[in-house]
Amino acid sequence: MEMNNPLGLIQALQNPQAFMQNIMANSQLMQNPMAQNAVEMYRKGDTAGLKRMAENLCKERGTTPQEVQNMVMGHFGMR
Repeated sequence: MEMNNPLGLIQALQNPQAFMQNIMANSQLMQNPMAQNAVEMYRKGDTAGLKRMAENLCKERGTTPQEVQNMVMGHFGMR
């Protein structure tokens, strides 16, 4: 699934389990330690850990989770 394809993103949001299975099947992506950590947290049901990871990524990139959410929603005309 291509993440820069809006239809693919919408489908991923509708079925997060299938989305995670696709990520786990992507051997190139799974070589990334951060992706491995995220998948492990997902498998354990560690939603708090995933939230912290997302917040930290936003902080590193000089944005906030709310700004990212607004950007995604705006991209799909959902604001």
